[in-house]
Amino acid sequence: MFMIDWIITFFYFLNSLEFLTVVQIFAKNLVILAFSRGFYIITYYITYFKNYTNKTNENIQMFSNKEKTYFGIKQLFIFLFGMLFFPISIFISFYSLIISGYYLKRIAEEKRNRWIKGLSKLIILLTPIVGILWFTFVQIDYYSLAAVGFSLLAFLYYGLKVSKLSLSELLEKFSKRRFQKLPKIVQYVFLLILIAFPTTLIIGTAIYSPQTKLTFMIPMRDDVKLATDVYFAPGSFGTPRPVILIRTTYGKDGMGDLYGMLYLTQNYHVVMQDCRGTFESPAGNNFILFANDYKDGVDTINWILHQSWCNGKIASAGASALGINEYFYAGMNPEGLVAQSIMIATPDLYKTSIYQGGAFRESLSTEWARLTAPNNYLYQLEQLTKHSLKDKFYNSTSLFMDIGPTFENVSVSAIHIGGWYDLFQQGTLDGYIGYDDHGLTSAQGKQLLIMGPFTHGFPSEGQQGELFFPTKSVSASNLYLNWEQQLFDHALLGTQFDWTDNRVAYYMMGDLNDSSSDVNNYRFAKDWPIPYVNDTWYFDVEGAFLNNTLPLANLNYSYLYDPRNPVPTLGGTNLIIPSGPFDQRSIENRTDVLVFDSSILTSPYETIGHMWAHLYVKSNCTNTDFTVKISDVYPDGKSILISDGIINAARRDGFNFTAPDLNGVKFAEVDIDLWSTAYKFNAGHKIRIAISSSNYPRFAANPNTGAAQQIYSYQYLQKFIANNSILVSPDYPSHIILPRPI
Repeated sequence: MFMIDWIITFFYFLNSLEFLTVVQIFAKNLVILAFSRGFYIITYYITYFKNYTNKTNENIQMFSNKEKTYFGIKQLFIFLFGMLFFPISIFISFYSLIISGYYLKRIAEEKRNRWIKGLSKLIILLTPIVGILWFTFVQIDYYSLAAVGFSLLAFLYYGLKVSKLSLSELLEKFSKRRFQKLPKIVQYVFLLILIAFPTTLIIGTAIYSPQTKLTFMIPMRDDVKLATDVYFAPGSFGTPRPVILIRTTYGKDGMGDLYGMLYLTQNYHVVMQDCRGTFESPAGNNFILFANDYKDGVDTINWILHQSWCNGKIASAGASALGINEYFYAGMNPEGLVAQSIMIATPDLYKTSIYQGGAFRESLSTEWARLTAPNNYLYQLEQLTKHSLKDKFYNSTSLFMDIGPTFENVSVSAIHIGGWYDLFQQGTLDGYIGYDDHGLTSAQGKQLLIMGPFTHGFPSEGQQGELFFPTKSVSASNLYLNWEQQLFDHALLGTQFDWTDNRVAYYMMGDLNDSSSDVNNYRFAKDWPIPYVNDTWYFDVEGAFLNNTLPLANLNYSYLYDPRNPVPTLGGTNLIIPSGPFDQRSIENRTDVLVFDSSILTSPYETIGHMWAHLYVKSNCTNTDFTVKISDVYPDGKSILISDGIINAARRDGFNFTAPDLNGVKFAEVDIDLWSTAYKFNAGHKIRIAISSSNYPRFAANPNTGAAQQIYSYQYLQKFIANNSILVSPDYPSHIILPRPI
């Protein structure tokens, strides 16, 4: 059972869909009903009261206390139900106005007043016409337009006949009410239900409709004030509750509805904040995206803790940039933070975001900086390219550094959600392992992980790249919502949580023609990585095959890499450019791409975990890149990308210094991080490794000169063609490492 407050949820969605809002009920529906129904009551009363002074038996019966009570209760029902939904109020109002016009016509004929008669005709004629024109052209609302039409039909079918009844005929109609024949107790119960139902909805709307957000400018330790919105849980009226904190670079105003739907319905207060330098939050001096988040997050949490509406327990949530900054302030162990939900994010901007393998992620870095810091994105990029080494510049944006926020300071339980084709895929796994293995005791063993087949977006299966991954036993979205709710309920509300149960769910990808339940479906484990052994697949000299045994002969596989004609990016872990699994055949036939295939598999082969390539390389240039892709070759020949990686040879000995020039050494060894996967190669398929030196525009095209990093590849004034080689021999056993589950 999860702590969704279904009463809040019911009224929240009615409000969000604008079916039931306080403003609509009292400022629109009630006003319309009061005018139209008031006019009806006046004309009705005058029509049948005209001879009341004669005190005939009929008039006395018509206006007896009993009939007055019935009439009053009827009007109450009409008002209460009409207030619930605008089209209902329109139906009642237009019906009332039309029939009032006929009553007015009778009054005019009785008094022989041509002005009143003319007015009655105008009301009868213009009411439906004005309604149809208004809701067709002025305030387009097809529900209300239908309500006008139904009101006209209702009048023609019923109202026209009733409006012509004489006093005697009306009393005869009243005497035949079926309701009066019911037992008294049934009448009372029925009346109570009819009154209680709409009244409950109206009162519930007044109490549980989302309250108006409060906006604050919260001072940070350097006196920069960050724009922050506070949303109180519906029905709480600011009484103490647990708080969900979301800090965004994409504008708090546009995200209030999304996160409100997730967390206000769970009876939590929500705090939304524009990160420093974005939207309504000023930048301060020397502003760099994310650089101050580890301090700003802590200062914001401290501010929340001192508010009367916070009960002392805070959780944070967010995806992408929202999740990235969560990592950094969690690494400072702020008081009050007890849980996190971190989706498609990374705890290290250098190695899994800006300089994967030491190579500049040009498309991601340039486009994302332009999107989030449009006023000074060039300054942002200049600083990133100035710091191509992992130096102290990254202390505040990596939990792997010794100074600043670190994994060792993390004290919270968290859920980490990532996709196999997400641009921060390995970052999600690094975050889970860092919290679970290196965090404080309160964090160790209290982490959850979900890895699905998706790209950079909401957890899902379905279309990803060129493939459609099925949903079988469970969906990523349900897993995420259920596990997050359980975690937050445990951390914020004190419910029980069995941490000895499975804490990891990962989507086992594979042949889409395989209908078995063990592939293209979620598997569960108690921890990550799951138990495994590393299989070594060597490059062979016979037909460029992958094999499990060392090669017996020596061979150099060489190719020419021209930075003016780089290998184009085709799928993979991207943001702006198309991402996901794509068929690689169109670029594998290039002369600057080396292709190595295994023999046709006679039985399925599974690899689950972190993959690596270890290459022995040579180049005639100062510096160059080496790229490796792993793909699944189907029997029909298509080569579906699983994962890939890159290494800037200048960073082969570490990301914080520059290795010797390639053309000054006999050979060099490079380790290429291929990130992780969970994949089953089916029998009849082949494992393929494609090696080259570029993957543009995901990565900047290395000019092969050793020149300082530029923002854009076209800015290099000098570019060399590199003659690059992969060495294959018993002495230089270039190979791939694939983790095989045991």
